[in-house]
Amino acid sequence: MDIDLLKKKAAAHGDVTHEEIARRAGIDRSAVTRVFAGTVPTLANTTALAWAYDIKLDELVPRARDKVEVPA
Repeated sequence: MDIDLLKKKAAAHGDVTHEEIARRAGIDRSAVTRVFAGTVPTLANTTALAWAYDIKLDELVPRARDKVEVPA
C-alpha cells in the first residue's frame, strides 16, 4: 500500500491522526495503525480508505513488481 499517498490525501482533508483517518474511512483505528506499521490490510479496509480519500485502488495498491526488488 502506498502509505505516502494515503498520508498526503488524508492531510489534504485535514486528517492527520489514525483516529481521524479511521473515522473518515469508517474502519477501526487499530486497522489504520496496522496499515501504517506495514501490515497488509483487508480488501474491505483498503477499499474503505480508497473511497474515503478518493484514491483509485490501483494507485493506493501498486503492483508488487513496482514496489519490490526481485533478486536476480
